[in-house]
Amino acid sequence: MSLRFFRKKAADKDPAEEKKSASAEAEKKKSASAEAEKKPSRRRGRRSSASQASKTEEPAKQKATTTQSRAARKPAEPKATTSSSSSTASPEQKSSNGRRRGRRGGAGRRSAAAKAEEAKTATSESTAEAGTLESLMSAQQAALKDLAAQQVSTLKGLQGSLSAIENRLTTSGAGRASALADRPRIGIFVDVPNIMYAAERERVALDYGQVLDFIIGNRELVRASAYAPISDDPDEELETQKFVQPFTDLGYRIVTKPLKRYSNGTIKANFDVELAIDVLTMSDRLDIVVLLSGDGDFRRLVEIVASKGVRVEVVAFGNSTAAELRAVADEYTDLNDHLKELRVKR
Repeated sequence: MSLRFFRKKAADKDPAEEKKSASAEAEKKKSASAEAEKKPSRRRGRRSSASQASKTEEPAKQKATTTQSRAARKPAEPKATTSSSSSTASPEQKSSNGRRRGRRGGAGRRSAAAKAEEAKTATSESTAEAGTLESLMSAQQAALKDLAAQQVSTLKGLQGSLSAIENRLTTSGAGRASALADRPRIGIFVDVPNIMYAAERERVALDYGQVLDFIIGNRELVRASAYAPISDDPDEELETQKFVQPFTDLGYRIVTKPLKRYSNGTIKANFDVELAIDVLTMSDRLDIVVLLSGDGDFRRLVEIVASKGVRVEVVAFGNSTAAELRAVADEYTDLNDHLKELRVKR
């Protein structure tokens, strides 16, 4: 069979049947449109938006691809072209750039002015602080100067008082030294048994404190020693013994020695050696040696002491003094001539 046969068959179809088929197709289209209208509008909107986006994207993609293809085809232009293109910008862009640049310049100017003001305030504050510090320093310096002046004045006053005290001390010391130089040094040595036995023979009780003052006079006493024998009984008190009690607590240094008892019943205490040794030892530091004794055994002692340039005075009762002792003494004093002031007052 050939094509002509099929064409003839198609041409031979009834027009009524063709109308029916066309109407059936139209009804199908209407029903499809009605069902599409019954679906929710959201889906339509989404589809429409998606379709619109796809429609917009398709030309954008086409443009991008065309531009990429053109850029790939064209050679790379130099940077001068970019500058020329930037120079050939529109006046609106220039105006907008100028406005932006002007705004930035104004902000910079304002920040610089603020910085200048801040710097001025900082300098003013620093100057104020420096002024306060200077004022404080000046006040402290003034206070220190006042304190130093007060201390100097007090030191001057102390110096003046110390100098006055020093002058007084020097004058008093010089006067005392001169007075002491004028007053000779004296040492008194008492042969207690010799003097007391002589007083008993004279029936006189002497006040040995008054005797000491009488001998010293206006001279300087170095030492007064009383050589007194004591009992050999250890139970007897020292202060109550015969030769010790008259010299106790009167300024005498009491030198004691026990009595010796001999076979014939006699008792004797000899202090010649002790007294002589003490006199010879102290004579180098004395100007005057006073001996209270009438014993002639001390004659040689008096001669030796006098040979050293020391003055020797003998004080005793005239009736109990050896003539040879009185002869070698520089001065002799008889106690009988002064009994009114030297005896014990009753």
